[in-house]
Amino acid sequence: MLKVNKLQKIIFFSFAIIIFFVPLVLWPYTSEVFEFNKMVLVYILTTIISGIWLIKCIIEKKLIFRRTILDIPLLTFLVSQVVSTFLSIDFFTSVFGYYSRFNGGLLSTICYLILYWAFVSNFDKKETEKLVKIWFASAAIVSIYGVLEHFGIDKNIWVQDVQSRVFSSLGQPNWLAAWVVALIPLAWAFALKSKVKSLNFWIYFGLSILLFWTLIFTKSRSGFLGFGVACIFFWGAIAVQNIKNIKGFISPFLITGFIFTTICLISGTQWTPSLNSLINKSVNKQTEVQAQGTALETGGTESGTIRKIVWQGALQVWLHYPIFGTGVETFAYSYYLYRPAAHNETSEWNFIYNKAHNEFLNFAANSGTFGLISYLVLIGFSVYVIYKSKSDDKNLNFALLAGFISLSVSNFFGFSVVPTQLQFFLFPAIAASLAVPITEYKVLSKKLENSQKVLIFLVLCTTSYVLWLTTNYWYADILYNRGKELNSASRPDLAVPALTQAIKLAPGQAIYYGDPYGLAFSYAQIAMAYNQENNATMSAQFTNYAVGGIQKALDLSPANVNIKRSAFGIYVRLSTINEKYLSNARSVITETIKQAPTDAKLYYNLGIADANLGQYQAATSDFQKAVELKTNYIDARIQYAAILVHLKKPNEAKEELNYILTKLDPNNQTAKTALANIK
Repeated sequence: MLKVNKLQKIIFFSFAIIIFFVPLVLWPYTSEVFEFNKMVLVYILTTIISGIWLIKCIIEKKLIFRRTILDIPLLTFLVSQVVSTFLSIDFFTSVFGYYSRFNGGLLSTICYLILYWAFVSNFDKKETEKLVKIWFASAAIVSIYGVLEHFGIDKNIWVQDVQSRVFSSLGQPNWLAAWVVALIPLAWAFALKSKVKSLNFWIYFGLSILLFWTLIFTKSRSGFLGFGVACIFFWGAIAVQNIKNIKGFISPFLITGFIFTTICLISGTQWTPSLNSLINKSVNKQTEVQAQGTALETGGTESGTIRKIVWQGALQVWLHYPIFGTGVETFAYSYYLYRPAAHNETSEWNFIYNKAHNEFLNFAANSGTFGLISYLVLIGFSVYVIYKSKSDDKNLNFALLAGFISLSVSNFFGFSVVPTQLQFFLFPAIAASLAVPITEYKVLSKKLENSQKVLIFLVLCTTSYVLWLTTNYWYADILYNRGKELNSASRPDLAVPALTQAIKLAPGQAIYYGDPYGLAFSYAQIAMAYNQENNATMSAQFTNYAVGGIQKALDLSPANVNIKRSAFGIYVRLSTINEKYLSNARSVITETIKQAPTDAKLYYNLGIADANLGQYQAATSDFQKAVELKTNYIDARIQYAAILVHLKKPNEAKEELNYILTKLDPNNQTAKTALANIK
């Protein structure tokens, strides 16, 4: 016999685990420390919730499903993602999400939709408020960690300057900012339930202060903009709601304004100096002098400039694939086709952009007009559901709406991640469930019929199987990461078993074969080692393994430009064993250029291949194209000068080297040496 009220508790605690632990969970032994583990946790808990929900329906002999006005928009959005996935230029990526990002793939979308429907179908007002408070507990821990980061608690752990811009357990300052901003109005709403002098008021108001302090330390401009919009909307709505009792509104509003302004003065923001900086004028002067340095000295190209370039590329993808896009989460591949040449002139010219850094353009590029419109409709109906909620706590409704709107503002300059995507889908669910009267669950302990037992057994078997697949997926990534680390430590012999086992657990992952430190790389390294030992037989064997690994990666993910880059590097390594692989390297880089015609580094690599093949005229054209696409490309100019010297054109070579020394890098020793040798 199964008790329905116990099943209800399992669903509640499963949601509590998602809400509390998803923002907190991270694991240092996976290839991506933050998002991957958060996504896997969502997969696991969604599977458990789905299984228990189905069993609950079987026991009660009815479909437990609460209809809401959001059902059709959600289904339309799902259809757009399914169609885009089946028409994708990379089906596997569209299903699971881009590797290292994960959120946004079709599987993740299905999970979020299930969580929405499970939430509205199983919870009443009392349970919903408990879950919001659990969210606050998680936010408090995340924020305390973020504040401590600013003061150096883990400054020696991360590569990033985490003291300058904190990211706590979310992994990136803008993601942390978007997440805390969405929760600040909820903390205000709970504070307003109590009198200003009460303990409850100061507990929740204190939480909002802690969240705001964390926001300041992220130095996120998009987060601050989202906060500004949320603040104006929330307090504006409260003022209109309390127009007849303005005294009850003024006191908490003035307290909020005063304390938050004081925090800004004490800590400073990215636009305003701290109080200490204002007092110490010499620090101000020093800061002003530093701000006038080169782009390299002040942190590279301004992020707004880079975003505009990436947005131009996203628009071009949308224009060329206007209806269904190139496929869910395939921006990392499609962007290269229409990447503006101006991107080469930025400090991040060689970075991989797997998102459009604008959620709306991201949907337009990946899912086309159908996907974008369905996403906008979903936002519109979500706003309607929250605004029209029949909850008796209007302040909480306003808070949910302010937080939801802030997500869209933040996403306009960035993209969603697992914690913020949970907010996007659960805020409307919370608003809908707040209107459900408190339900007393009866202790139904029925004797199950045989048909019910069979159905429950099938559900348990299916749930267990999905959980097994998910844990294998997670463990495969650990093995993949271990293999990469062993390869980078020059232990390909130990990397091969780890990577081979990872592939057995997740055979569809092209990156396991074709990563720069993947299985093909391991085989190439071993082949080169045997070649140095003059063991031709074993060298040839592992060379064949390496070539097979490259081909497998290319077959699994033909649209993946980065795998082709990796293939080029491996073929170049194999050319030390047999020069014929230089032709393979040239062929793969030529094919890659068709997919990324404005990438300066690809032309540089092609020039290297042509030069090594003795095709000096072709190499000249390659390096000229690289320099044309990226005028400050020092390495390309040096190689171009070397080719010109070889072709007995010393004057032209001198021009290239002098250009480097006069306009790009006066202290470049390589250019100085080359110029001296010509003279």
